[in-house]
Amino acid sequence: MFVVTGIDPAPKHPSRRSKPFPTITKPNLVGFFSLNHDRKYDPSAVQLKYLTLPPEPRNDLRLDLNEGFEIHHPKPASAKEEKIDMLLNFIRQAEHPRELWATTEKGTLKLKHDFVCFRGLLRMICCTPYDWKTPWIVQAIRYRGTIYLCEKATPEKLASEQNETEQQKRFCYYGFKFEQHILTEQPNGKPDTSTPVMLGEEFCSMFDTTLAGHRVLYGAEMDGIVTTNQPLDRERLRLEELRRCEFVEVKVKRKETTQRQVDNFYRFKTKNWWCQSFLVNVQRLVVGLRDDAGIVREIVDMKLNDIQRDSRPFWSPAICTNFCAEFLSEVARAIGETDNCRKVYQFEYDSGESKRVRYRILEEGCHRDAFLPGWYTRYVEDMQPKR
Repeated sequence: MFVVTGIDPAPKHPSRRSKPFPTITKPNLVGFFSLNHDRKYDPSAVQLKYLTLPPEPRNDLRLDLNEGFEIHHPKPASAKEEKIDMLLNFIRQAEHPRELWATTEKGTLKLKHDFVCFRGLLRMICCTPYDWKTPWIVQAIRYRGTIYLCEKATPEKLASEQNETEQQKRFCYYGFKFEQHILTEQPNGKPDTSTPVMLGEEFCSMFDTTLAGHRVLYGAEMDGIVTTNQPLDRERLRLEELRRCEFVEVKVKRKETTQRQVDNFYRFKTKNWWCQSFLVNVQRLVVGLRDDAGIVREIVDMKLNDIQRDSRPFWSPAICTNFCAEFLSEVARAIGETDNCRKVYQFEYDSGESKRVRYRILEEGCHRDAFLPGWYTRYVEDMQPKR
């Protein structure tokens, strides 16, 4: 049985438009890890890449994003079953685990964070007031005082993935191929675009922030850092060293040829780019402009503040961020004091069913939905002080 919440995503609601930007702290880098193509967890920065742009001028290029499409390696099927396991691996294998934990008044240990999730989930929630036709499902478990959030694929998303055309797969591949052209394993290295693109490889950073009073720990795949003079020892990289580096976001898009196409870009695309970058304090986006044949002819820089300014007629960062804060508050209110690693609260949004977010409690016997694995809960229990 569903319970309908009071959260209405409609951005035109007067109370939503009048709200100021919510309080939020600057995202703080608290850790990192790497994943190889087989999705094996590695606590090092071995998958970290450097931004290495072609020499100037960059408005007369010919980077073929179709190259290697037939031989690229997609993510292994196991990636769909990961849920939030990689975030839990980070918590379990953190170099200084005690920095993530606090002692309660009762003498037990709990994470210092109210929520744990991926950045992609926060971005999705932020964009809901404008992507109001896109349904989503988010599952939540409160365990040892922390609420863990995990996105679950909707039937619509599963059908879309199953019916994905080769052209859609190619468009998705373009972004990864462009990264191969401008991200290298050594500073100022020469890109090797002849090797297969490995979609399973990732470098992920962990951030925390406090949004409207909710302290959140979240992981985000990061594209690369601005090239430094000296190469970093990626296998032994220290957190303090990475904090001194500048992250960049790498994007590729079709170059617009009409004002209507430009308006559509700012109306439909930039809110995702802005939310994604804002949540990890990335101020610079490096964008490849491609033609219809998949050839990048030009590379431009886009600043986060400029994106926000130029998007003003179409969407509001305050509305996006306030909606995310409201969602977190509603999840916390709905779960209340329940603290059970097997009890799953499922929050759903579907504009066809309801104009508001709704939720229900799943049966505890459904192990498929209880996404906190036994190895993680045993780790947490083993950390507790022995009485």
